[in-house]
Amino acid sequence: MSRPPNVLLFIMDDQTPDTIRALGNPHIHTPHLDSLAERGVFLRPYTTVPVCTPGRAELLTGRTALRNGCDWFGRPIDGSLTLLPQALNGAGYHCCHVGKWHNDGHPRDRGYHETHLVFPGDLATPYAGQTFTYYDGDERVTGHSTELLCERATEFVERAPDDQPWFCYVALHSPHDPRVCPEPFMSMYDHMLPPLPDNYQPEHPFDNGDMLIRDERLAGFPRRQSEIVRHRADYYAMISHHDHWIGRVLAALTRRGMADDTVVVFTSDHGLACGCHGLMGKENLYEHSARVPLILAGPGIPQGERHDRECLCGHYDFLPTLLTLLDLPVPETVEGISMHEVVLGQRDTVRDTICAAYRDCMRMARDARYKMIYYPHIDRTQLFDVLDDPEETNDLLASWRRDAEGRCCPPPGTPEGPANSPDPAPRSTSFNNPLYCPPISRAEADAIVLKLRAALLAWQEANQDPILPFCRDRWVDCGTG
Repeated sequence: MSRPPNVLLFIMDDQTPDTIRALGNPHIHTPHLDSLAERGVFLRPYTTVPVCTPGRAELLTGRTALRNGCDWFGRPIDGSLTLLPQALNGAGYHCCHVGKWHNDGHPRDRGYHETHLVFPGDLATPYAGQTFTYYDGDERVTGHSTELLCERATEFVERAPDDQPWFCYVALHSPHDPRVCPEPFMSMYDHMLPPLPDNYQPEHPFDNGDMLIRDERLAGFPRRQSEIVRHRADYYAMISHHDHWIGRVLAALTRRGMADDTVVVFTSDHGLACGCHGLMGKENLYEHSARVPLILAGPGIPQGERHDRECLCGHYDFLPTLLTLLDLPVPETVEGISMHEVVLGQRDTVRDTICAAYRDCMRMARDARYKMIYYPHIDRTQLFDVLDDPEETNDLLASWRRDAEGRCCPPPGTPEGPANSPDPAPRSTSFNNPLYCPPISRAEADAIVLKLRAALLAWQEANQDPILPFCRDRWVDCGTG
């Protein structure tokens, strides 16, 4: 039997899915990620709890954050679960970890044969900015986190075993704030600033339950356009910087003659708002924060394919997907669904619905077209058509829109209208932006919400969601308000 391929996995911190030029963003420079996307398959999984520690735990365990023990910072992964490096170790892989761990314990105890520059456990001093300091033997090493970690990953690839398969997990701290990197990257976007996102808002329209968490205080209130553009320019600069250094690791892979025998994976722990919807952080359930980029490229994987529009999948589906593509057994503790048939172009999706959660503040459920976000603290529900409105700017449950026809002033000159009032705009039969037509009626919107509530309740029960009793009691009459 032929040897299974190697695995080189890059995981970023805070990178949203729309930050790769080849995948539709003409304002960013990412030549190496472009090349990777062109020779692989692109998907956009959801992270159940879009913050660092739970997002990474989902990738490692193949279970949702509510089912693996780690649903918030500082909470340990269930020790009875088989992690990705342990599964690969058991299948004969030599496993190496480089960079950010951010879960409990140390990766040396979780299936890795060697670990390098582990953040934060191996830091010699508290980090400042993106500058990390480590001891390499007796030598004190200081530098930008991305460069130190990619240098160490390159060194591993250059000496990686050629008599057994290997797995290298490269976890960068980029593009997490503080958003600083060396020149020429830091000023790369100064003369051609990225535009405001289409869903930019000066402030979020209501209290989502966690408006003053650390990330939300990175910019002032309300969000000034100039400040958001500056944040996004720095964010893009960091991504271009780590794209360059990822390219250096991939070049080492080519020099070793291993490029054709290695599955390369690129992903992130979660996304980021950075001005979208009046928010700055990842701590929300909009698409920009709850979804992650996922590229898989390598032997047996189709090239230049995208399945991110039609495929509903979770970060926890990655582990069984990778192991199945490698023709390796999936641990019994894994609960995710393999997406290998989607990757191979044999089916469109692995789920009919998918759900997510953020603390006790937000819950999400979506199907192939519609997405509901519920805010328990204020008993508010949003509904978006994410196919026609991917930026989530058109809340189909906005009260004025649901009853708009009855509130619209009749045109002047009609029996019901004022005799001499101006009528500057034609009366519309649709109170949705034309891009989001056909409009849906109040009854249609209510039916969609009822369906998504039922899916969310079933998911909450299966995942032992602590706020299930509240939601069940609140929705007993199935009204939408």
